[in-house]
Amino acid sequence: MVATNSVLPIATQASTHALAQAIDTTTESTFKFLYFGLHGRGELIRNLLAYGGAKFEELSLDWPAMKKDTPFGVLPVLYETTSDGTVLELSESQAIERHLARKFDLLGSNSWENHLVDRYYTSMETLSVNFFKVLFAPLEKRNYEAEAFYRDHLPRWIAAHEAHLAKNGTNGHYVESQFTLADLKTALMVDRILLMVPKGLEERVRGLISEERTPGLWKVKETVNAHPRIAEWKKSERHAQIDAGTKGFFKF
Repeated sequence: MVATNSVLPIATQASTHALAQAIDTTTESTFKFLYFGLHGRGELIRNLLAYGGAKFEELSLDWPAMKKDTPFGVLPVLYETTSDGTVLELSESQAIERHLARKFDLLGSNSWENHLVDRYYTSMETLSVNFFKVLFAPLEKRNYEAEAFYRDHLPRWIAAHEAHLAKNGTNGHYVESQFTLADLKTALMVDRILLMVPKGLEERVRGLISEERTPGLWKVKETVNAHPRIAEWKKSERHAQIDAGTKGFFKF
């Protein structure tokens, strides 16, 4: 749901101890999300909120007017209101993602599992940066950048992740049979690569990522997308709008 007003919530001014206590003792938080009508850096945050069954709405965006009132002058920003009325302003996409993953128990059950989750979650940042080069390339250079991405970056990422997923039994998870932040990040990464394919390179992509060629990654994608709350979100009108907005913005 997108809010009709464009007024930003006012963050509660309090000590770090008081803010931490509000987070740790809240019985149910609500959220307001500020981002463009695109997937981009907002997609995993939306997926995490959906997975956690959180009550959230997207704020109507007036970016020129709002930019000065955000922590770093960049998006996304997430506002969490705890059950006692404390308003927390959360910024920087990876920091927001980790915060939500902690809240929804998606970081593993011990220190080693936490490392594994973080390892495979953060390994996707370099892949994302190089994928963005494809998306933002001038149209006449898009296929060139895409070929470089498919040749130089994607195969290494696939090999490393497939090896780990096979060791874990190709069961759709990175850690035992738990849903984790790494699962959700991988699922959306595979979805984005399959959604944003330059014309003429469809077979190239199918030769790299498919149920037959990448069974581990494919199983993660299917497992995450089959989760009832994720599936409901992906079937929503808002998700369809964001899909269309993303493809339209990048001219795919």
